[in-house]
Parts: sequence; structure tokens; C-alpha cells
Amino acid sequence: MAKQFEKATASEKLSGYMMRHRKPIIAGAVFVIGAIVVFAVVAFIMSRAAEKGISAVDTIEYEFMRESAGLSEAEAASRRDSAMAALEPYIKKSGIVGVRANMLAADIAFQRKSYGEAKSYWEQVAAKGKKAYTAAPAYFNIAVCCEELGDLVNAAAYYAKAADEAEFLRAAHARFSEGRVYEAQLDFVKAAEAYNKLNDAMPNDTWAHLAKSRLIALKTEGKIE
Repeated sequence: MAKQFEKATASEKLSGYMMRHRKPIIAGAVFVIGAIVVFAVVAFIMSRAAEKGISAVDTIEYEFMRESAGLSEAEAASRRDSAMAALEPYIKKSGIVGVRANMLAADIAFQRKSYGEAKSYWEQVAAKGKKAYTAAPAYFNIAVCCEELGDLVNAAAYYAKAADEAEFLRAAHARFSEGRVYEAQLDFVKAAEAYNKLNDAMPNDTWAHLAKSRLIALKTEGKIE
């Protein structure tokens, strides 16, 4: 009986406390509910904005690619200029919209053979989507641009960075390219290290077979032990 009395007393005390402090409790509940509503509204608006941005970039890409095979060089150049102008509002955006816009801008810049500009756009892709699947392709394409610019040191570094991404479908190609670029720098030891990494990780891959042939050639030429 004593325990039941204690429980009733505790319940009464809680009830009394809530009655005495009902205004701040209600106000607090309203604040929490309001915060949830605001968060939901902001999330919805951001989602809708992202959808609109992606749709806009898709439209720009479609117009850029549409029936492009038969264009003259002057027509192709004009279309590239139009696409780049249309992409301008989206390039600086964050998230997937900025990633997609910069990817398309990078492709267009590369077609123009503006390799430094293409490299900058790919760097933005990597920065805006560090944890996304687009990071590894961005590293790979930065490396390609570096090669075109004659920057073999950074080309090798970015090929290695792309190859280190386990989920990257072109990881084997990236690792072989790392070794190839080290060979171009006459750094045969690092080239061999890259080729051996490839053989250890993916021994049956076509690029690994090429890596093995390069290792044999380097040994035959006395460039590595």
C-alpha cells in the first residue's frame, strides 16, 4: 500500500509540476515542432532547387549534344560557347548541381583543348563531391589534363589518387597510367612500384598484363633489378 501511495504521490507531483509550468512546456513544444516544420520546408525547398538545377543542366547537355555529329567546326564552336554561357549560373553551385555543371563544362573545355580550364573544372568536381562516386573520375581526368599540360609530376599523383579509389571502375587503367607517367619521367623504380601494385591487386586484368610486360622490358633493359 505504501508503494502505491508513493507512486500516486509521484504522479501527482509530476502533474502539479506540469500544470504550474505549462506555459514554458507548451512554448518549448511549439518551438520544437516549429523547428521540425522549418527543417522540413527548407529540405523540401533545397530538394526542389536541386531537381530544377539538375533538370536545367540536363537540358543544356541535351541541346549541346543534339545532332552534333554533322556540325561544322564553326557550328560546334558556337554550340560550345552557348553551352558554357548557359552553364555559368550552375558552375558555382554546391552539391550535385555544381558537380554536374562542372563535369559538362570540363568536357567542353577539353574539346576546346583548353586543358588548364578543363583541369580547373574537374578540380571543382572533386571538391564538390569528395565522398561521391564522381571523385575518382575527376582525379583521373585531372591527371589526363596534367599530362596534356606537360605536368607529369601531378599527373602521376592524380592517377595514383584515382587508382586508390577501390570502387573506381578504371582503377587498373589509372594504376597503369601512373606507372607509364613515371616511366616518362625516367623514374623507373616508382614505375615498377606502380606496375607491381597493379599486378598484386588485379593480376588478371588486361592492364595488369600490360604492366607485367613493362616490368619484363624494364628488367631486360637493366632499368630495374
